[in-house]
Amino acid sequence: MRTTRLLGSLTLAGAMLVAAGVTSTGPTSAEPSAPVSRSPHGPRYDIVVTKDVPITMPDGRVLRANIHAPADPETGKPASGPFPVIVGQTPYGKSGDQGSPGYSGLNPYLVKRGYIGVVVDVAGTGGSEGQSQLFGKSEARDGREVVEWAADLPHSNGKVGLLGISYLAIDQLFTAGAVGRHSPLKAIFPMAASIDPYRDLFTSGGVVNLESSLGLIAAYFGVRTTTPFSERPKNPLDALRLSLQHALAGIPFELKTGLDVLLQGDRVYDGSYWHERAPERVLRRIVRNNVAVYLVGGQWDVFQRGEPLLYSGLQNAAAGRPVTAPMAPGQKADPRFQLLTGPWTHANPGAGARLNRLQLRWFDRWLKGRKTGILDTRKPLHVIEPGGKTYDAARYPLTGAPTKRLYLEPDGALGGKPAPADGGGDHVVFTGLSPLCTRSTDQWAAGALGDLLAGTPFDCTKQRFPPGPEPGEVAYATRPLKKATTLAGPIGVTLRARSTRPETMFVVRLDDVAPDGTVTELTGGAQLGSQRALDRRRSWRSDKRAGYALPYHPMTRAAQRPVTPGKVTRYDIEVRPAFLTVPAGHRLRMTIGTGDLPHLLPPPLRLPQLLLGVYDVRHEAGAQSWVDLPIRR
Repeated sequence: MRTTRLLGSLTLAGAMLVAAGVTSTGPTSAEPSAPVSRSPHGPRYDIVVTKDVPITMPDGRVLRANIHAPADPETGKPASGPFPVIVGQTPYGKSGDQGSPGYSGLNPYLVKRGYIGVVVDVAGTGGSEGQSQLFGKSEARDGREVVEWAADLPHSNGKVGLLGISYLAIDQLFTAGAVGRHSPLKAIFPMAASIDPYRDLFTSGGVVNLESSLGLIAAYFGVRTTTPFSERPKNPLDALRLSLQHALAGIPFELKTGLDVLLQGDRVYDGSYWHERAPERVLRRIVRNNVAVYLVGGQWDVFQRGEPLLYSGLQNAAAGRPVTAPMAPGQKADPRFQLLTGPWTHANPGAGARLNRLQLRWFDRWLKGRKTGILDTRKPLHVIEPGGKTYDAARYPLTGAPTKRLYLEPDGALGGKPAPADGGGDHVVFTGLSPLCTRSTDQWAAGALGDLLAGTPFDCTKQRFPPGPEPGEVAYATRPLKKATTLAGPIGVTLRARSTRPETMFVVRLDDVAPDGTVTELTGGAQLGSQRALDRRRSWRSDKRAGYALPYHPMTRAAQRPVTPGKVTRYDIEVRPAFLTVPAGHRLRMTIGTGDLPHLLPPPLRLPQLLLGVYDVRHEAGAQSWVDLPIRR
């Protein structure tokens, strides 16, 4: 199970596996027979697998799939059905670890309960021909063709669903946007999906995410190049041909991306390349095509930012409102579009949440027409907090979670009153450095670090050590909380600061400080000063004056502008959303620094403008700095 989760990641976890020589394990055999159960949720069938089935695209390219069909437990022969079909589209090898709960695109739990499971190698990966696109338009068209093909399989009832994690989840969204209104595709179940890979994964406030970028380059290239040998083992010459073809795709993607990171090239900025790969642009089409969507995300997923925005975007599209806007007060939520978010990393979304049963209820409703009760809710945003507290909501940002503004004050205080006229400021020194073993490192490694250190005295992903702040950082903390405080939604920080250099790099972290001094990282964000320009039409305003709950920066080459040394400048910083409760007696602490290694990389070509930088963070009348927090009542 761990192998599947890590290979499904677009982050450093994948790079670690490639470095260790781990790839797909080859074709898996049918699961052993299980006794027939009278329980409606019990298994009724065995599984029979047909491997390496060709699917010919309109342009002649051949994709290849494994078909896992329900089989009679006594004869071992395919059951007559008819059965719905659930498809996973993977770049990581269709014959990898095929365990529950469907991270790999296949869930045997569902096949045993009357579904045909299909896993397809995405074009340019595994045993499939063509050019790898990383969510390009042709990949969505392939998805549409695969859906039509799957609906016509023997023993199919003509209805199709999609399943999978990470890359497979994003492909679900693009496929759902590419099919027509009368498509066989009725429902999808994307786990750990992005709304905007540029902002969710590749950068944070214009600062490149080094950890995930290296993981993407290493893991995606390595797995794509090696899986043909496990996917086409009986055809070694064909496997070698595919491997070489897949490797050549590294020139337009991995090599180009790596050079742009180092040389401040086009992909470091938002633009047409990233727009094409942002599921945000197809949400309205998904709703128009009548495809139901059940999202699963995580508090420490690499796509932590984007998953609630996918929910609000789909809800807005269903209500005829702008996809990128916050949901309106009083807006009714459509149960066809649901989100479950919890205390999970990218590698384990939904862990402990009975995903098998949830998927069965979802697909039984849409693909078998059964009344499972999964639509009987007016609040389809489901939250599981660290510690197990649960609640449901209808809209994002949440009704009943108004903004509480905490101001930066002298002497490291974080309070509810603006700083006085003589409040002054504090100095942050640019270093670009930070401890290497933190919850942030684990988050952007898809949970691999936490898995590695779990149960050891060296597990630094659960609490921060040293507790900070580091040299060059400043921290502001509340008094001990009189009652438990629940954060529920997007968080915006506004800093006013003077710099000694023409570029700045702010890294903001929100921590929970326990009475015994234990520090737990909650969430964070970053902002490159030259990319501070705001798109006010896309930014979500907070409940407080002149504040933003979710500032939106264009982050294009044209939008950048230098910082004027010595001038007080405003920086609006997006902090990734939080769904968690800070206990009574604890303190909330906001730390302002300049590093989050290995997650964030100071732009190499901007280092001359950053080095020796000192930032005077102001907290005085006329130059206030603050954090706007969503506090659930």
